[in-house]
Amino acid sequence: LYERVIKLMKNNAFNTEHRLVNKLCDSDPTTPEPKMGACMEAMSGFFNRPKNTNVRISLPAVCFVWQIVMIILFGVFMRYDKESDAHWLVTKKEENITSDIENDFYYRYPSFQDVHVMIFVGFGFLMTFLRKYSFSAVGFNFLIAAFGIQWALLMQGWFQSLDYTDGKIKIGVENMINADFCVASCLIAYGAVLGKVSPVQLMVMTLFGVTLYAVEEYIISNLLHARDAGGSMIIHTFGAYYGLTISRILYRPNLNQSKHLQGSVYHSDVFAMVGTLFLWMFWPSFN
Repeated sequence: LYERVIKLMKNNAFNTEHRLVNKLCDSDPTTPEPKMGACMEAMSGFFNRPKNTNVRISLPAVCFVWQIVMIILFGVFMRYDKESDAHWLVTKKEENITSDIENDFYYRYPSFQDVHVMIFVGFGFLMTFLRKYSFSAVGFNFLIAAFGIQWALLMQGWFQSLDYTDGKIKIGVENMINADFCVASCLIAYGAVLGKVSPVQLMVMTLFGVTLYAVEEYIISNLLHARDAGGSMIIHTFGAYYGLTISRILYRPNLNQSKHLQGSVYHSDVFAMVGTLFLWMFWPSFN
């Protein structure tokens, strides 16, 4: 009942402001000058009204549209390389390959598993350090990683793995590892805005973060030919400054009202320590 009353009050306030704006901004031929000051004041109140933070409709809609677009783009541009294709046995016989160890997929798949665990488990539990956002942090980490990896495969593929003979992106296990690296930079930035943004804003942040990452990776690796040990520049530095930039853009003066929610409790610290241990154990595969 309380929620219905609040919703009704908001709707009435919206309709009242809407009628006020229309009344003040309608041009009257008998009036020599429109009431511009009152009009601007009314419009300012209209656009600065309290925002609706309910994501029950916007989040599923954004995820649905994102996934449909990914399916279409994957169908148009993505193809497996010969080592990851299901016809590997035929290729192995035609090229007289005697052992699967010569296949990069079998050789690097353990490293892919380790990095994947770091992304979904290590970063996921690392972000549980805030007592108020522990459970949502794991879920949002899963959301960012799942959607970000798909977009990273496309963006990095267009810059790195595009076959110009047929216009297709040939992906293999190395592309999956590099996509995990790309998402790692977005998760680093995610730590800077944890508890301050909605999941829809996180999706937008991931979209732009992956795009910028692919561009700066191409510049550093292919144009400058820099040796980036452990991804210190491409992954960690980019993620840190991207997170700081997003936090500055989204800053609002009243954000300090929620500072009492930024502390930790015993169980949130324990889960964050578990995430730290997973990152530490699998770090050799990351490098």
